[in-house]
Amino acid sequence: MNWAKLSVGFADSVPAPLASNRHLRRLLYITIGIAIALLLQARNASATPAVSISKVPMYLMLIGVELVLARFVTIGAKARGYRLLDIVGQPWRNLIDAISDFAVAAATVLLLRFSSPVLFYFLGRWGSNTGFLLPKTLPESATWIAVSLAAGFCEELVYRGYLQRQLWSRTRNLPLALVLQAAIFACGHLYQGWKPALVTAIYGLVFGLVAAWRRSIIPGAIAHAAIDIMGGFKL
Repeated sequence: MNWAKLSVGFADSVPAPLASNRHLRRLLYITIGIAIALLLQARNASATPAVSISKVPMYLMLIGVELVLARFVTIGAKARGYRLLDIVGQPWRNLIDAISDFAVAAATVLLLRFSSPVLFYFLGRWGSNTGFLLPKTLPESATWIAVSLAAGFCEELVYRGYLQRQLWSRTRNLPLALVLQAAIFACGHLYQGWKPALVTAIYGLVFGLVAAWRRSIIPGAIAHAAIDIMGGFKL
């Protein structure tokens, strides 16, 4: 693997783009489409009476969407000669690397979870239009864990592994790329309301900083999946 080509962390040189400008634009269009679809789904769910219908098919559809997005990103990178591992970032060379990434992931989860009182102080309490997504039965709960794992890896691959580097390469400014990818990431969560979307942007910024620091999406993906799992069970 050519790590000189990768350079996803804090570095003196701006990395080469993973894919073409056209591929980047298409990803942005897809992200906007998904955001609109989720907004419509949330509005329909709030406007119709609650009925006892299994959420498992919806969860499986969400997993499919995550995998398609990840596949789309890898196709664009492959056209430039990059592999999946080039988007993921620095691999584990030994047990110490693995332990370090899990420790960083745990610290990230604690930081984001314990930041809630601060966010409540500045933003006030808020409601979130996520009731239609949360699991209620054992099969739904088991599938929710699968959704969270898929989201943790695929969204970090797309937004931090691919998009952050693409934006850094195009803007030649890492801080700006961090902010832009976090804002785009938050757009996909506008269905929850503007305050939860703003919180999501903050989460995305933290995940981006972790990816840049560790030169890998792995610790962010672990933390992302853990936070999503806890959110589904209201922990």
